[in-house]
Amino acid sequence: MKAVIGHKGKKSVRCHVEGHECHSALNHQGVNAVEIAAEMVTRLRAMQRRIRETGPFDPGYQPPYTTVHTGTMQGGTALNIVPKSCSFEFEIRNLPDHDPEDLMAEVRGWAQDLVPEMLAVSEASGITLDEHNSTPGLRMDEMDAAVRLVCALSGANQTSKVAFTTEAGLFQQAGIPAVVCGPGSIAQAHRPDEFITLEQVAKCEDFLHRLLAHMC
Repeated sequence: MKAVIGHKGKKSVRCHVEGHECHSALNHQGVNAVEIAAEMVTRLRAMQRRIRETGPFDPGYQPPYTTVHTGTMQGGTALNIVPKSCSFEFEIRNLPDHDPEDLMAEVRGWAQDLVPEMLAVSEASGITLDEHNSTPGLRMDEMDAAVRLVCALSGANQTSKVAFTTEAGLFQQAGIPAVVCGPGSIAQAHRPDEFITLEQVAKCEDFLHRLLAHMC
């Protein structure tokens, strides 16, 4: 039950590479979608390495920089067939002050660089980027009235920042002050047998009782 005044934004993107299928013995006649996708993923990994080394940084977060991550990848049908299609999903979890659109512009530039060679073989080939989820980061001032109220009600003397994403960034974007505060820890979330201790539940109940008393 701590007052969280900052969290990273998140952008989830699905990249689809449409190639041209042919027998692998004649691979000069095809467009290998898996290889093109792999080149995109390799560039994403290089982007992450660059950000890790050069920032921007915020020591309030762990890790203290924007992260780029490829989570899934599917493509190809058989070893002796140049794959026609390949898709992968990646995400950007950005510091609130690090605009993810700058990174996405870079990714789109990679696609534009790769497509001409693909089109020279097949006009049906190409690369599409579908941004299917985007949530802004949260950045609240420690002296904001909403932050001070949550600190008082929770009994927490310190505020914190977290690497995961919540709806709070959307509220702040709409002009509504937002503070994240709740029981449990992200360390026990999104895994088998995730849990919240009874002690944390009791603290949350006390917080809600104090909030109701304050509102009345």
